[in-house]
Amino acid sequence: MPRVLSSLVRFEQLGFDLYKGPARLMEQPHRHNDIEMTLMEKGWIDYLFGGVRVRIPAGVLCVRWAAIPHQSIALKQPCLHYSLKIPFAWFMSWDPPPPLVNTLLGGRMLLDRETAQGCSDEALFRRWGTTLRSPQGDPGRVVALEAEARLRRISLRLQRRKGRPAARTSARAELGAVERMTIFIAENYNRHLAIEEIARVALMHPNSAMRLFRRTCGITLLDYVNMHRIWHAQRLLNTQSLKMRELSRQCGYGSPSRFYAAFRKVTGQAPRDYLDSLRP
Repeated sequence: MPRVLSSLVRFEQLGFDLYKGPARLMEQPHRHNDIEMTLMEKGWIDYLFGGVRVRIPAGVLCVRWAAIPHQSIALKQPCLHYSLKIPFAWFMSWDPPPPLVNTLLGGRMLLDRETAQGCSDEALFRRWGTTLRSPQGDPGRVVALEAEARLRRISLRLQRRKGRPAARTSARAELGAVERMTIFIAENYNRHLAIEEIARVALMHPNSAMRLFRRTCGITLLDYVNMHRIWHAQRLLNTQSLKMRELSRQCGYGSPSRFYAAFRKVTGQAPRDYLDSLRP
């Protein structure tokens, strides 16, 4: 069931799932704690993703961390798409290379076109659909393994561009604590949050929780909370006209000065400059 945070965003828990069908416009942003792989078979679709508008054309694989608020705002018909949702804990249990983890958890959407001869992402998604309908064997594991392989191919390209080797991210036993922290923050970022409160959800000492989170996700707990708050601020700037004091309050900041500093750190712009950049 979706958990309503406000009139502007929903947090949902969906689990492992494959969808094929028409793409639709969303009346409001939503999010869910999954890694989402999306492919347009026909047409194109525009998403507002973390406050940034991104176009996904047909034939290009889109990978995103769906805990970041996203909303489809424009599309070209006919617009048919596939969407595979991989639970965050599953993804992290694969020990994905840090360039892939840091890119996705850092709020960036990955777009990748399969160029290998004889391969296509459309054929891959079609095969996944057929596999999951099979009553025999372990079809979910087969699809998960192939999805992991596709993500690792993307990661190899990221590593080549950045010129650094991959390393393992975390021990499997620690993943539950990280997931509990990410879900708790996603549901509570728009109020005052203390590190001690976040750590308590993971049944950890605050210092241990901060070290684990940084080692696993590549960012600090505080930076992660701030990213959620600033994405929320960008949505509000896109949809409402609020005084800066009220805007900062709705995003969980005790003062406009703290809000301004966090907004500039995450986006590189002041809130009014960001708002000006949205105008034609």
